Amino acid sequence: MTAFRTHTDAFARANAQVLGISVDSFAAAGEFQQKLGLEFPLVSDFPKYQAGRDYGVYNEQFGIHGRTTVIVDREGIVRSIHSEVRDFESHPTNALDVLRSLGENPD
Repeated sequence: MTAFRTHTDAFARANAQVLGISVDSFAAAGEFQQKLGLEFPLVSDFPKYQAGRDYGVYNEQFGIHGRTTVIVDREGIVRSIHSEVRDFESHPTNALDVLRSLGENPD
């Protein structure tokens, strides 16, 4: 999630809202947001993990969400799903590329 923090200005220029979703409790997500200095909301999907289930990223076996970035346009249409567990920097750069393809200008 800190990779998104480094691109805060680009997402603002692209008129995009970044939102993190955690399997942790509301309190834990809030503490984590502050600890990491995130300038975007980090919300809890606890205890039912419904957002993770709806987007197909909740791992029942391990009780976690997969590291996935979902781009949803203004009409609520999913435009891109990017899953990469090791290359954290690829998530915001991929998201910015998708936003460019949708006509937004993060540069």
